[in-house]
Amino acid sequence: MIGQRQCFKGLLNERRVFPTPWHWCVHGLGIGQEATGFDPEKSDQLLKISLALSRKNNTSYNTFAHHLLNGILARCEAVSFNSYLAQERSHDEFKSAIDQLPTEPWQYARACALLTESLVKVGQLEPYRHLVHWHLERALEQVAKLDLSSDKLRYEQLQLFANLLLAVGQAEFTNLLVLQQENGDTYTAKALQLATTISDIFYRGRGSAIIFSVLAIIGCRDQVCTGEQNHLQTLLDIFDSEMSNSLRRSSDGVHEGSDYYLFPLSLILNAIAVLDCPDYLTYKRDWVEQAVSLYHTLSPASQASQITFFIYALDNLGVLDVYVPDIVIFFHQCMEGYIQSTDGFRVDAYLRCTYLIHLACQLGCSDILHSSILSIFSNSAAEIFGSEHYLESTYGSSYMVAAYALSAFDRIGKLDMLFSPELRLPDAIARFQDNPESTAINSPKTVFALIEAGLRMRPIGFCDTPLFQKVHINK
Repeated sequence: MIGQRQCFKGLLNERRVFPTPWHWCVHGLGIGQEATGFDPEKSDQLLKISLALSRKNNTSYNTFAHHLLNGILARCEAVSFNSYLAQERSHDEFKSAIDQLPTEPWQYARACALLTESLVKVGQLEPYRHLVHWHLERALEQVAKLDLSSDKLRYEQLQLFANLLLAVGQAEFTNLLVLQQENGDTYTAKALQLATTISDIFYRGRGSAIIFSVLAIIGCRDQVCTGEQNHLQTLLDIFDSEMSNSLRRSSDGVHEGSDYYLFPLSLILNAIAVLDCPDYLTYKRDWVEQAVSLYHTLSPASQASQITFFIYALDNLGVLDVYVPDIVIFFHQCMEGYIQSTDGFRVDAYLRCTYLIHLACQLGCSDILHSSILSIFSNSAAEIFGSEHYLESTYGSSYMVAAYALSAFDRIGKLDMLFSPELRLPDAIARFQDNPESTAINSPKTVFALIEAGLRMRPIGFCDTPLFQKVHINK
């Protein structure tokens, strides 16, 4: 059996801050962790999927993404084989990606952040530094001017700020962190103010936790929890009030009951670890004890998708041993509970399995993954590809399933499963059904997963970027 400390030994700081498929595939944060080295066959497979996506939705964003992926793969090939031709090809593709940046504000901001993050991680920012700086500044300006009417949209806007500000930090464009808008506010202040306009704690808690973590990472910690407005304390005040009222809300297709509290709370606890503000763990109530209590009220299905957020928060705070004496047994109990409680035919089955697959790999015990997890996962993906399950909930989107399938199969080294007779992802993409609104929301998630898989083909041994090397969590 693997010991507790061995499970988490050698984790990159970026993994500790952004440890889940929700971070990578849904929001494009922390992509490209755990480099595996260049694989020509995998490279071809990723390009086939990307090309199919571009043909299905011939948008400027998908065109940009296809060039970016080509550039990343060519750069990884160049480094692995010392190939001058591959390096020249990567340069041409990166230039094309910049030329093809989409103009719609949401997609433009998302693309600018993804471009910057990718160039930094493959060591190719310098040739494009001035262009990238210009685009990031413009993207921040556009996102700041968005005036949105719903909590969910403001939450998505806040996530875009997180992407852009993290990209600014990765590129070391420190002048953009103090750049003032017309009203005198910096973009970091604007992001924090935006969080206060979100009333729904499920959105405000998650969005605030992410922006707090990003601001801590890029050197703006004091803006979060000191000074005239203590944003962390205010968030905990609101969360305490919400917990006291404990209003019930209906399921959104995946989340139900205590999910709506534990999900944001786990992220908030992780943010407290990143901010290094342990005193707030007992502000108003014992928040770690609260999280532990909530976890044990979850259904087996909810535990399967919340366990990763939960245990990383505990470990980053240095208290995992107190509440989870043996993490492998804890994981095994979670997995068995899920298997025994599911028929494998729910729309969200692929999502639960993705979390279990990734966590087993992160713990270094992929061998204890039950065969039924992969079976449920594959069957769920095959059932949803090209179906109308997106009409039931956003989690039934074929694009979202494709993103999670890419992520999980890549992590276990079985990307070829996406080309099996049952899945045939490139062919299936041509049959994907979505309404325009759902496609606009979910197809970028497939792109995130593609870029994530591409960046993982950097040479084995790639460590944290200089920005994340400065982060100190539970050392």
